[in-house]
Amino acid sequence: MRRKVQLQTESEVNTVTDLWVQHLIQRIIVEQLEIPHRLQAKLLHQTLEKGKK
Repeated sequence: MRRKVQLQTESEVNTVTDLWVQHLIQRIIVEQLEIPHRLQAKLLHQTLEKGKK
């Protein structure tokens, strides 16, 4: 006897992980730019502030 079973998972929203991954990607992109380190830091700080809002 065979039974057909359908499994489903509920999507999970993890805002902390999403924010961390976004920051990591932004940091990689900013590091690829050929700009002074102070400007890189300023850009990353601004993106973090926008992410908190």
